[in-house]
Amino acid sequence: MDKVDMIKEELRERLSDYRYKHCLSVAAVAMELANIYGFDKDKAYLAGMVHDIAKEFSEEENEYYIEKYNLPRFDSKFKSIIHSFVGAVYLKEKYDLDDDICEAVRVHTIGSLNMSLLDKIIFVADKIEPGKDYLGIEEERVVAKENIDKAMILCLENNYIKLKSLGKEMYPVSLEVLYHLKNIL
Repeated sequence: MDKVDMIKEELRERLSDYRYKHCLSVAAVAMELANIYGFDKDKAYLAGMVHDIAKEFSEEENEYYIEKYNLPRFDSKFKSIIHSFVGAVYLKEKYDLDDDICEAVRVHTIGSLNMSLLDKIIFVADKIEPGKDYLGIEEERVVAKENIDKAMILCLENNYIKLKSLGKEMYPVSLEVLYHLKNIL
């Protein structure tokens, strides 16, 4: 059994049906975007497939990796972000995945100021996969196939609006990424 099959088997065992299907869907969209932007389709597929590997880890598992790798701690309003940091170190430790795949997993929730093409592909694919449905997603899907940076901006803006309507804050790094992208385009 090759590494991809081993990981897929672990995802099937670890994740809920919804989350497993989401991961496979993100992988398919990532592969499609990689094809459009001239990136390695297999690498994009793998990164998309594993992006949420730690999404359903227990508190104990998260705490183990936070302690072991001195990962950042998030206050309760941003607790859902931790899975990306834990997932990145878990994938490196268990499967020795390439650093760029692990980095794409690490930044898929909040972004970063120095995102690679793979980082952007996974970030956008996670937002626009077919299982998602929210106001503005159809425009995001169209723009994603035309300009990945503009798609990033649109995804971040729509997320900001959604969070604000729910009385929630956007993580500060995500706001920095949004302003940065808007200033360079």
